[in-house]
Amino acid sequence: MFKRLTWFGIGAAAGATGFVWAQQRVRREIDALGPDHLAVVAAHQAGRVTRQAARTVAGAVSDGRSAMRDREDELLARRDARRPGGSGAARSSSPWPDAAADRSDRPEPWRGRSTSGADRRTRPARW
Repeated sequence: MFKRLTWFGIGAAAGATGFVWAQQRVRREIDALGPDHLAVVAAHQAGRVTRQAARTVAGAVSDGRSAMRDREDELLARRDARRPGGSGAARSSSPWPDAAADRSDRPEPWRGRSTSGADRRTRPARW
């Protein structure tokens, strides 16, 4: 009889402990799924996603501006090499295969324009 009573007491204590532990865990999960907690989690996640998107866009803009400047420098160097009195160094260092060819037989679109004495080449400001 004492053996049965001992095992009954151990079982009851284990059952009560398990019930209390499960109840506390369920309460924690319910609190975690409550509207207040969900709003906080959503705000943190939205902030993280927004910061990540802002970094991605800023990096793309920076890369685009850098590529634009490089291409602009390349095009200006090619254009200046074709002008009378242009440097021969720009002509030989161009990656284009026909850059070293003599372009004296090609029409130059800027020749017919009246520039009123001054060369009106401009370049946009760099940011």
